Amino acid sequence: MSIGNRLKQIRKALQMNQTDFGARINLSQTTIGQYEKETRPITERVISQLVAEYNINEEYLRHGTGEMFVSHRADLVTELATKLQLTSQEQQLLLAYSTFPVDKRENFLEFAHALLRKLQELDKQTHHLS
Repeated sequence: MSIGNRLKQIRKALQMNQTDFGARINLSQTTIGQYEKETRPITERVISQLVAEYNINEEYLRHGTGEMFVSHRADLVTELATKLQLTSQEQQLLLAYSTFPVDKRENFLEFAHALLRKLQELDKQTHHLS
């Protein structure tokens, strides 16, 4: 498989169209299409930007070896979980939350706050009845 095909495979794995995929590193849809069709060579600068922006395994992009993505996110969560002495479930929750799109995180936080308020109300009612 060629580098252009791997780039397209990566983009599809991220469930992105060419326009959105390119926009995050200031490239046009046309340029991404040319890279995927290999009518334009991918520069070293663009490879570096893609690897940094999308956590792509550079060896996979260049040569097709190894995993498609590197797991920087999971490593960071593990490191944080260790420092904060989080349980395995807390670590899983943090990792899952970190993978939500930014616009969806607000919905999750609103739900979590509402749940916390409800639990506090129930706790007050239980203590009042005691």
